[in-house]
Amino acid sequence: MAKDQNLSLNPTKISGLCGRLMCCLKFEHDNYESAKEEMPAVGKIVVTSFGDGKVVGLNAGSRSVHVQLFEVGKVKELPFEEVVVK
Repeated sequence: MAKDQNLSLNPTKISGLCGRLMCCLKFEHDNYESAKEEMPAVGKIVVTSFGDGKVVGLNAGSRSVHVQLFEVGKVKELPFEEVVVK
């Protein structure tokens, strides 16, 4: 679940005050899964207001997509609502 939420896999960083793995990981996991289902998959070609690009990453927590733009070669983080799968 920590990997799905892009968190560190170091147990000391994902442990709560009680010393156990954080309960919130399980609680938030369903939200991350549903957000990822709505977003374009990594590797998909998309159209943005900045031009065409390729999805290179997702941030389900902020519901944003990291797109590498073809024309400029830079990666932009955009709200997934502004990205259209080609």
